[in-house]
Amino acid sequence: MSRRKMDAFKTPDLVVAETGSHVPEQQAYLNLMRTSQVLRQDVSDLLAGFGLSGRQYNALRAIRRGGDGGASVSQISQQMTDPRADVTRLMDRLVRDGWVRREHDETDRRIVRSHLTEKGKELLARIDQPLVDLHIGQLQHLSKDELEQLSALLQKARSEG
Repeated sequence: MSRRKMDAFKTPDLVVAETGSHVPEQQAYLNLMRTSQVLRQDVSDLLAGFGLSGRQYNALRAIRRGGDGGASVSQISQQMTDPRADVTRLMDRLVRDGWVRREHDETDRRIVRSHLTEKGKELLARIDQPLVDLHIGQLQHLSKDELEQLSALLQKARSEG
């Protein structure tokens, strides 16, 4: 569905029409969800072109951030955008596809560290710029100040205080 068609379906406005009441928190939430779906679909489409899901890509980036030391399952889990992701099974698929290799930690054999293979590094390198270009294209109509304000508000919304 195109962004224009999705925008024509304004969920928050329909909720107000349906319930007869305007609850700003509900409207903000529904706008956030709708926007997330629109933006996420573009990213999903891009990643699918590389044979990846969003969770797989997120895990690969977490491993890359681990550097030469790699990343443990718990470190990867902490960095996932979806905290419910089954990282162990996700790692199994990434190993099977040849993007990741596992090694036991040198100091604690109970810990398994994941490392990118050359194939995994090359895959991420091919994705990096197209993804940046996509994000710029998605949000280029917002000013730098608006983007910073949006980021700050979203961080504040995630906090408990």
